[in-house]
Amino acid sequence: METRITGQLAVFNRLYKQMDETYHHYAKELGISDTTLWLLYSLYEADASYTQREFCSVWHYPPQTIHSSLKNLEKQGLLRLDSIPGNRKNKRIVLTEKGENVMQSIISRLVLAEQKAFQALHVKEQKDLLDLTEKYVESLQTEIGKLLPSSEDCI
Repeated sequence: METRITGQLAVFNRLYKQMDETYHHYAKELGISDTTLWLLYSLYEADASYTQREFCSVWHYPPQTIHSSLKNLEKQGLLRLDSIPGNRKNKRIVLTEKGENVMQSIISRLVLAEQKAFQALHVKEQKDLLDLTEKYVESLQTEIGKLLPSSEDCI
């Protein structure tokens, strides 16, 4: 039984990596980093701006990775980082007009492809996919959390 589950998990993990590679290939072909792709995607999806901290929290990226990507996009004139009153460290990510145009051209096509792929599933399959993936992720986080040492056990 354990061998069967291990094999199924291997297939699941390969499918996950294959999906991740699909997005990576799209970004690479357009000459942007994966981080830039997901940054533009998040701004498109939210139809609002994020702070750097919010983006890191929602998309699970390390702050250093986001900082580097934001600085690069700022140099290209695609965005600016606006100060937030009373908070000198965290800045709001705001696309410039050029950035809006780039986001629309890159992300709207990607979202359309995602929508078509998702609509290839029946409504029940769509719901099941989301429900089961969420359940699996929550369970995985719990189980991996049990493996992590307490602060006393750290070297």
